[in-house]
Amino acid sequence: MKEFKYILIGLLVAPLFLVSCLKEDNVSDPVVSDIKMYMSDITGKDSLITDIFSGKKIKIVVYTDANMISVWPGGVRTILKKKNSTEDSIDMFNHPVLVASDCYSDYGLVKAKGLTTTVTEGGWYAFYTYTNTGNYDLTVVATNHGYDGPDLRRVIYEAGKMNVK
Repeated sequence: MKEFKYILIGLLVAPLFLVSCLKEDNVSDPVVSDIKMYMSDITGKDSLITDIFSGKKIKIVVYTDANMISVWPGGVRTILKKKNSTEDSIDMFNHPVLVASDCYSDYGLVKAKGLTTTVTEGGWYAFYTYTNTGNYDLTVVATNHGYDGPDLRRVIYEAGKMNVK
């Protein structure tokens, strides 16, 4: 009789483990539907902008269904110089030693990081100020289901060149 109880409990509990695992296997790739830039006016209201000016704080809004994103605006890339030289310092893997960088091309290097983002209705946003004029590559990394697990789904969205005036 005791064996029958344990077999019955095992048969009732086993499907619960299978059901909870099946839900995790159905992870879709995130979709980035749009990226818009806003600037706050004097009253604090956000206004949609088409031109970006250096020295002005902008709000980058990414409309997506991703669980989390990181925004890489590409405005800062400072390489450490060798002592008493103008030559760039490199590490043992022949990568530049960075002081700071928000360029996605430096992803994985020490001191390279994307912007901190905050969730909003329909997506995520981050604030940024381009310090100099020029053309910068804006990249968004959208992720579903965590960081580096087997169910990780990551999409790298190249938004193109940002012309900062």
